[in-house]
Amino acid sequence: MSNLEYLTREIESITKKLNEKYKMKEEIQLLSKEAQRLCGEAVSLTHRKMINEALEKIKSAEKIFEKVWKNLQTNLDLIRNTLTAFQEYVEARALIQIVTENKIPLISELKVPEQSYALGLADLIGELRRRTIDLLREDAITDAEKTLELMEKIYVLLQQLEYPKSLVPGLRGKLDAMRRLIEDTRRLVVYSIISIKLRRALEKASK
Repeated sequence: MSNLEYLTREIESITKKLNEKYKMKEEIQLLSKEAQRLCGEAVSLTHRKMINEALEKIKSAEKIFEKVWKNLQTNLDLIRNTLTAFQEYVEARALIQIVTENKIPLISELKVPEQSYALGLADLIGELRRRTIDLLREDAITDAEKTLELMEKIYVLLQQLEYPKSLVPGLRGKLDAMRRLIEDTRRLVVYSIISIKLRRALEKASK
């Protein structure tokens, strides 16, 4: 074959490029897992009211995400390996800003893929339920009701991405789970309100 020499060179070039891509994939996955871990710790710290420590974790995660984005510039096909990490970042940042600033960060502020933003907000519902329960334990009924209301508003907004077309893979199952969590949380809030009012009435009567 007259072109065998050229074919050999091309295969060698392809092998080199694929090896480089494999190494890049491994690096991106390692960075993403580390960022994901930091975001999980930030969520836990936020629930424990250790906000400064949570913010430090988030800052560390953001530095890692900067490296991830830099690597993705020439390897955008590897972005699927980062979606879960970005998703957890959205969840963590949103929880912290809700607690500290009473607002949800926009996608333009976070600079994450659209899919990760939507799924991150969906996962946020579970953390808001946990926050609602903590508020009920503190007899902070008004704040608990506001948090429940926020859960419901997020659910309604995300439904737009599912109906009539499924625009975000994996969102449908999360919406079903969100609905169940919201209904369960609503029952808890109603039950707690009744219990607290009854307790206060009994305390008043006893005096």
